[in-house]
Amino acid sequence: MNPFRKPLLPDLSPFMQLLFTMLLIIACYSLIFLLGLLLAQPLFGISTEAVFASLASFDDPLSLQLLRYFQVLQSFGLFILPVLAACFFFTGNPFRSLRLDQGPKGWVYPALIVLMFISLPMVNWLITLNESMKLPGFLQEVEVWMKTTEDQATQLTDAFLKMPDTATMLLNLIMIGALPAIGEELLFRGLLQPLLKTWTKNIHFAIFLSAFLFSAMHLQFYGFLPRLILGLMFGYLFCWTGSLWVPMIAHFVNNSAAVVVSWLGQQGWISGDYEHFGETGNFWFILLSTAATILLLLLISKKGTMTAQPGNGNEKIPGDQKP
Repeated sequence: MNPFRKPLLPDLSPFMQLLFTMLLIIACYSLIFLLGLLLAQPLFGISTEAVFASLASFDDPLSLQLLRYFQVLQSFGLFILPVLAACFFFTGNPFRSLRLDQGPKGWVYPALIVLMFISLPMVNWLITLNESMKLPGFLQEVEVWMKTTEDQATQLTDAFLKMPDTATMLLNLIMIGALPAIGEELLFRGLLQPLLKTWTKNIHFAIFLSAFLFSAMHLQFYGFLPRLILGLMFGYLFCWTGSLWVPMIAHFVNNSAAVVVSWLGQQGWISGDYEHFGETGNFWFILLSTAATILLLLLISKKGTMTAQPGNGNEKIPGDQKP
């Protein structure tokens, strides 16, 4: 007997599902953070007050351990657990309703790796364009806050990417590469995109709004535009292939590239750093990158069909309601 046949809340409207999901995110994150805070004392041998003080420092080794610890907890509390819980309530079978039970044709996977690397010059140009943004004078305080937030995020990323040994590099592949790719795709593409599609009756608007929320969630305003474009790419990849594994893998490749490039640079095997990897000022390279990215996306849209379909065609997905 399948225990995932009877969802607990099968008849909620898409709007109510969105609200319920927000409550689940708040509840799960609060619970995981509090449990993590309680466990931090025996795990790291410091008081709760010292935990908060340590989180403000990016240089101390113990502080970095704590920051990594809470970064991992955040992936589970903000993204993975609330999405799985929401789909359990709405559909009764999270794995199937999130389209994790099927994958695209085998050639799509290497195509995703090629896609993420050939898009680098285009993405880096978008970063440069975004960083040149200037707000009007009356919004100067907002601009200062945005720059401060961006600088803090950059400092934290740089601290994480200082990898003294192979174990730290492998941990970063999980913490920076895998967990955000899994968690953020579960939420923004697996859950929100279908809900928004059902609510608005427009898949393109649903993809755009999911990508917008995905970019805004990072609170890195000087990387908003390139992250929005990546979100759009992930959204259409999910739409075209019908498998959440596709944007997850593309997201993982994108995130892990920074880890691998930083590691290779610190080992002296390559020159440069992750921030400038794939960057070029050559207009023709940027144009070629953009054209190649679009062509490969079109190829995936035409050929990237699923190898498997849901069991009997009667399974619900987030946003569905009983007739």
